[in-house]
Amino acid sequence: MADRGPLSGYRVVEFGSNLTAPLATMLMGDQGADVIKVEAPAGDQLRGSGESRSDVSGMGTMFLNANRNKRSIVLDLKSEADRAAAIKIAAASDVVVQNFRPGVIDRLGLGYEALRAIRDDIIYVSIDGLGRTGPAAGRRVYDIVVQGIAGFAGIQADPLTRTPDVVRNAVTDKIAALSVFQAVTAALLVRERTGKGQHVEVSMLNAALSFLWPETMGRATLIGDGVKPGGSVSGTRYCFPTADGSIILGFVTASEFAAVCAVLECPHLLAEPDFATLGQRFVNAARLNAEIGAILLTRTTAEWLARLDAVDAVYAPVNWPEDIITDPQIAATGILEVHDHPVVGRYRQPAHPARFSETPAGLHRHAPVLGADGAEILAEVGLPTQGAGQ
Repeated sequence: MADRGPLSGYRVVEFGSNLTAPLATMLMGDQGADVIKVEAPAGDQLRGSGESRSDVSGMGTMFLNANRNKRSIVLDLKSEADRAAAIKIAAASDVVVQNFRPGVIDRLGLGYEALRAIRDDIIYVSIDGLGRTGPAAGRRVYDIVVQGIAGFAGIQADPLTRTPDVVRNAVTDKIAALSVFQAVTAALLVRERTGKGQHVEVSMLNAALSFLWPETMGRATLIGDGVKPGGSVSGTRYCFPTADGSIILGFVTASEFAAVCAVLECPHLLAEPDFATLGQRFVNAARLNAEIGAILLTRTTAEWLARLDAVDAVYAPVNWPEDIITDPQIAATGILEVHDHPVVGRYRQPAHPARFSETPAGLHRHAPVLGADGAEILAEVGLPTQGAGQ
């Protein structure tokens, strides 16, 4: 379905590794873009990450899950011939996405100004960790660094002990990837209207702060005196142990809070002035959490889930990765798709998150073996298939 997706007809070249750039370009590929992944001779380091088949190397699950719908070419950008090939490929592309540390790509002759001189309508995306200015601009950055600086680890602190912790997945990489994905489509729309390309810069730190800010950063929002404390979602507990497991439980409206109080058989909480409004429940979350938590320990998970379902409460089971596969709601929606990779074999992935009625997005090419498409790509840009890229 690549010829029918909403980004069909556009070519994207990715000079990226790890997660942010690859995930962003994979989503473009899902929507029909022709994505060319330029890899160093050793390949993207994610190729060796995650679970893998015992008899297959270079196709770990972390790579598999962030690199479908791409073609792979190996180019050694330290080589003059391979740099020339990379420039040729980039000049034949609508979009370039790169996540080198600031300054590196320019020294290689593949920066925005160099490529714009060859193709002035190019959309060029630079992804960095902490921004391009400031004392930490040149630092080596992974997700955990951004989580620390942006406040994720503080927000994830245990409400009782105040011990900080990170979100245990590469959340800021993925937030930045989604920002890149949207920014590219916006820049392409501008080019359709004006004929002009542009340089798009996405900082993981900026994307992370934008993600956190709306409901979590109230204490950093209002400036000056006279600010009344209001609490936030981050101070509220949602995961509670039961007699034999755990559940997720929450409430926003007064009617949702009343329904939970009825199920938990604790009507006295409704009469508490400290819990009368959403804002008061946030401010007094520690005491409310303790009361609810003690009650939930008295019954099994299955009992609570049935009772909460009967009153249309805001609740969920706590699924572990192995539970996702059999969850009835996930199964009913068809979100998880099963495919057969010619090298890896049968595997499972979520469908593209947006479902288009007229221009469907989805899988049309499995994650590539390292360098599998080099000859084809070189031929498309008029270069010999022996030498550069081999």
